[in-house]
Amino acid sequence: MKVVGITNIGLVRKRNEDAYLVDPARNLFLVCDGMGGHRGGDIASSLAADTVNKELCYNNLSDLPQALTEAVQAANRIIWETGKRDEELHEMGTTITAAVLLEEQLVIAHVGDSSLLIIRNNEIIKPTSDHTLAEQMRKDGLINTEDDRYKSFHHVLTRALGVDKQVMIDIHLEKVQPGDWILLCTDGLSNLVDQQEIAALFKEQLEPQEASQQLMELALGRGGHDNITIVLIHL
Repeated sequence: MKVVGITNIGLVRKRNEDAYLVDPARNLFLVCDGMGGHRGGDIASSLAADTVNKELCYNNLSDLPQALTEAVQAANRIIWETGKRDEELHEMGTTITAAVLLEEQLVIAHVGDSSLLIIRNNEIIKPTSDHTLAEQMRKDGLINTEDDRYKSFHHVLTRALGVDKQVMIDIHLEKVQPGDWILLCTDGLSNLVDQQEIAALFKEQLEPQEASQQLMELALGRGGHDNITIVLIHL
């Protein structure tokens, strides 16, 4: 397994509110995209990454989904409590997409609109769903992706860590195999580089560092209007 994590402030924002974690020893990988309050976003994303890293504890694969859920829930609670105590951090929050690789299974915990993609044989599998108002309206049959309202509501989150005392966490289990690429990214990448372009890039024989840099350059070349964070794993 080869893995790389990179982040960039982008070309517009004054502060990088993304955070990521790469821990090959535990096969734990995550990205977070913080938001809200004076300096609140970067604090929320850092708290999420640090708390999950600290709290995650499991014995085997059967324990892992619950253990990952509890670690993310602990992060939610700490961010929420910190925001309640400090007026400057009120209403801060963060997305999180976290994954643990164990016994050829990828266990994913997801809240918000960051993404996890599996690239296999030039095709993309996306287990995660964006927790946005646009995506909820699409699922309800009220709009489609071509509707102007979809773009307008695409940045409105319906779930994030730190907003409430408890948060609903999506858990996904995906079988992976040698040769798979696993991409975790914040929406600074996914909003500017579509899945077809991502799949096309992996037709080339690239190392993770080179592939992640090419993805970063694509997003920056299209305006880089948000922080961009990428964790890329090649099995």
